[in-house]
Amino acid sequence: MSDLKKVLLVELSVFERMTPLASGYLQAYATTDSVIRSEYRFERYTTVARTPRAEIIWNLIGAAADVYAFSCYVWNMGLVRSVVAAVRQARPHAQIILGGPQVMSQGGRYLSRTDEQTVICNGEGEITFSQYLLSLTDSDARARLHEVDGLSFYRDGELVTTPKQARISSLDDIPSPFLTGVFDSAYSIAILETNRGCPYHCGFCFWGAATNDRVHRFDEERVRAEIKWVAKNEILFLFIADANWGMLSRDVDISRHITNCAQDHGAPNVVYFSAAKNKPKAVTEITGIFQDANLIASQPVSLQTLEPTSLDLISRSNIKLSAFAAIQEDLREKRISSYIELIWPLPGETLDSFKRGVGTLCENEAQTVIAYPHLLLNNTPIYHHSDAMGILTRPAGGDIAEARIVIGTREVSVAEFTEGMYYFYAFHALHNPSSLRTVIRHLVKQSGMRYQDVFSAFAEFLREQGPDDPILAYIERSVEDADYYDVNNYGLFIHSVLHEHRELFTEHVRRFAQSQDWWDDDKVRALFEIDFLNRPYMYSNTPMDVPAEGFQELRLLDLGPRSYTVQVPAEHLPELTDAIRIDSIPADGTFTVDHKRLQYPFMPTQSRDHSGSYCHGMIEKVGNVMPLWQPAGQSVR
Repeated sequence: MSDLKKVLLVELSVFERMTPLASGYLQAYATTDSVIRSEYRFERYTTVARTPRAEIIWNLIGAAADVYAFSCYVWNMGLVRSVVAAVRQARPHAQIILGGPQVMSQGGRYLSRTDEQTVICNGEGEITFSQYLLSLTDSDARARLHEVDGLSFYRDGELVTTPKQARISSLDDIPSPFLTGVFDSAYSIAILETNRGCPYHCGFCFWGAATNDRVHRFDEERVRAEIKWVAKNEILFLFIADANWGMLSRDVDISRHITNCAQDHGAPNVVYFSAAKNKPKAVTEITGIFQDANLIASQPVSLQTLEPTSLDLISRSNIKLSAFAAIQEDLREKRISSYIELIWPLPGETLDSFKRGVGTLCENEAQTVIAYPHLLLNNTPIYHHSDAMGILTRPAGGDIAEARIVIGTREVSVAEFTEGMYYFYAFHALHNPSSLRTVIRHLVKQSGMRYQDVFSAFAEFLREQGPDDPILAYIERSVEDADYYDVNNYGLFIHSVLHEHRELFTEHVRRFAQSQDWWDDDKVRALFEIDFLNRPYMYSNTPMDVPAEGFQELRLLDLGPRSYTVQVPAEHLPELTDAIRIDSIPADGTFTVDHKRLQYPFMPTQSRDHSGSYCHGMIEKVGNVMPLWQPAGQSVR
């Protein structure tokens, strides 16, 4: 064994204890070759990217590998580059191979003329990696490398890129790392891949561009066996890594298999997936299957934009908006939480169309809407046409990631981008937690006001707060420092306005409403009090709000540990029941508004990242924490 060369597969991940699927595939496929088995032994090094850099370097150098194989992504590439440099300095004779979407076809950017022992894998890795290892066993390995398809490397000062490696059409040629003993049970999160490929060519995404339309499948019985392995090994979280779950007819039956395994073995507890774009019936059926088994709490609906010009520019116009609308309607009927995903800014989108699109989603009863930053990813169609599209970027993610955030396009100036970000934070504070839901619905229906007008006015109101205002400071820091790139940023903002600075935010909403012309309407003031009662709590131990000025239109009869008892005048009941789903209307209008739902307590000992992640998850399934309005005295459990 000591004579075997060591291959160290390195994955620096976002999440702890997650199956390193890419490394598992590489090892499982490579060891099908008898020469590789006789020449190499494999080890894996996995850790989260936030692990101290010095610790990672120490561990990698100490591993004394002959071959280091790094998985490279936008979220870890800054770290990978510095770690690779340290490994190269400490182990000048080691072979290093980089693979993954961040580096493929980017040899000129990531390779050095003076380092001929570092190579890049361009494309699907299993075959190329195995042939690469075989070439290193040859006495003339330097020459043999030219015969390996799918590589880039330097030779004699010249960058060499060999022909593309053909995609693997028979995916079952890759042994399952779950079923062949590559993985053990020491994981909390499992990544499952049932097919590879995407039929779409969305400009911001590498998925479809990389796979050239074709979708290849793993055998269904193998997939079912892997799911059973996950369940038996009590892995709690299952991420389905397919681009379009629900696209294939078998996906519905496999979803049922997941729930059956969960029932038999107590795991997994949560399932995440990217829904098929044009299969609304299948997606809602799958979501219902997972919902009935308590494996999913909220379904993402990835619209990205509603602007037709933008949809055409990013090659997404073939994904029907009617399909998304159908999914949204079905989810609402089944009382399944959902959240809409947008990207700001995309080419073709303007500030006005972005605001208008958000307003349109509100008109169509979107429960939660999240506008994610536009990451300019290597090798995507937008990346290749960035100059023509006027793409302007700024770095984000510190020195761990290598992210570049789009802050300008041909249609959006940097100033307009910034205004759009303030607009979204204002929207995020008002709409997603229903802070003024009944008020705004009334204004839109009765006075012809547009949703986007209210959100724009609130954004301007927030920007007028003093420099010491913590809510404004959070927004300013997020926008100026590109902190919104952080996956927990929007959750931490909700933590701020609904917990940490809840009293201040309540006062902001009150002063904003009182400063508007529409505040003179008695109806608006009554609906404002309803919204005060209805604003959710993310934590079970956040102190309950008590209106500083008392109620003028409603009667607050009692304040319980986690509830209000309130009487709503009959003239306001139609607006209440129009905005808030209420199953039973008491004759006297007296309700118990119960806020004891599915919240966890706030724990000060937990990190801010933990709070951000928790609140982001809660706002995505905000229907699970909205209060229940029941006739007073009626049991709500």
